[in-house]
Amino acid sequence: MQTMTLRFLPKILLTLTALGVVTGGLASCNRIKAKLERLAAANQPPKDEPVPTPLTPEEERINRALENPELLTVTPEQEAPKAQPFELNRSSIVSVLGYHDFRERGGTPMMISADRFRLQMQAIKDSKIPVISMRDLLAWKRGEKNIPDESIVITMDDGWVGVHQYAYPVLKEMGFPFTMYLYKKYVNSGGRSLTWAQVREMMDNGADVGSHSVSHENMTSKHGKNDQAYHDWIVAELRDSKDFLEKNLGVPITSFAYPYGNHNEDIIKATLEAGYIAAVTVSPQKTSWETELGKISRYIIHGDSDTNFKMATSFNSRGSLGSANVIATDAKTEDGSNMVDLEPKPDSTIEDRRPLISAGLGRMGSIDPNSLKMRVSGVGAVPVTFDPSTLTVRYKLPHKLRREECTVTLTFQRTPEMPAEIVSWRFKVDLAASYLPNSSGTVMAAPEKVGG
Repeated sequence: MQTMTLRFLPKILLTLTALGVVTGGLASCNRIKAKLERLAAANQPPKDEPVPTPLTPEEERINRALENPELLTVTPEQEAPKAQPFELNRSSIVSVLGYHDFRERGGTPMMISADRFRLQMQAIKDSKIPVISMRDLLAWKRGEKNIPDESIVITMDDGWVGVHQYAYPVLKEMGFPFTMYLYKKYVNSGGRSLTWAQVREMMDNGADVGSHSVSHENMTSKHGKNDQAYHDWIVAELRDSKDFLEKNLGVPITSFAYPYGNHNEDIIKATLEAGYIAAVTVSPQKTSWETELGKISRYIIHGDSDTNFKMATSFNSRGSLGSANVIATDAKTEDGSNMVDLEPKPDSTIEDRRPLISAGLGRMGSIDPNSLKMRVSGVGAVPVTFDPSTLTVRYKLPHKLRREECTVTLTFQRTPEMPAEIVSWRFKVDLAASYLPNSSGTVMAAPEKVGG
């Protein structure tokens, strides 16, 4: 029936068209015509299906692999590892180096030559001992971050223009951070002082700034002031310098360097109350977790001498960057005896301004007399006497000590073939005792004016 309808479809369409004309229902006829045309198209015999292209061996291999049900199996994600809690390394050891002025040639205890400074910095670079900033050291001391097991901090006191001219180019080249301790009356004051522009340039390239007081006066001396006036002066030295530097540099000033290293417990307390996190001394010792924040030790480099530099760069995991081994002042023998007997005692306070300095080395076994070298701070290299029967080294000061603190460094070899060894210690001198009445009632002479 359907086939017959399709055969007479043209005649039907013609008839319907004519009928549409006669009756005037042209629109209705057109709709019927369109419907019949769609019906005819839908009932056309199907065309032949295209023959699929055969798969290549590679395509067949891929299809077989995709048919593997395990390939699309979803496995649960592994649990993300949990963050490990922060654990502070309290065993780190830090050596803080202290420098002052720099010139093309050295010549004074507070001035190192440019060539010698470069050699020291290159030795640190070659040794791969990390150099960290004072900021990192203090962050570690506050328990905020870890630092390397062994590291070095570099500091510069006073604000001499030689820092910018000679030291800064080397430190920038090596990529070493450093801290400048500036005092108010000297910075940007003309002459050989650093300008603000030079300070800011160095800050832009790895330098931090700390305070070194207002006047660089000895803070342990009352300078004729009564107790209240002296206290007010100490507070002003600490706070005015801090405020001055922060206002001009726009950064927090968090550490303080005691002028000449002189301090006491009251000054330490006032320093921390003034808003400083820490303060540095001139004691030649390494800084550990136990070191008080108000007593961060430093190895002051005296001129072109490498002695303190070698001590500072000697760590347990390696020798020093020089050839000398450092003996601690409290080192013990196997039976518990002191390895060396030192006078005046380390960290003691004496009244005699012309003390006999001695070092008993009898437990060393042997000493090469020709290797003995002693340096006394404020004096320099001194001649010593040596008692071969007791292996004791002595030196009697011919003149009175002018400073409240004295550092002695002794270098020696046990035999000419053995490496050099160093022992260094520090003691204090009660300068006030020099002008107190003695036992006979006579007033002693006033101490000489302390220079520097």
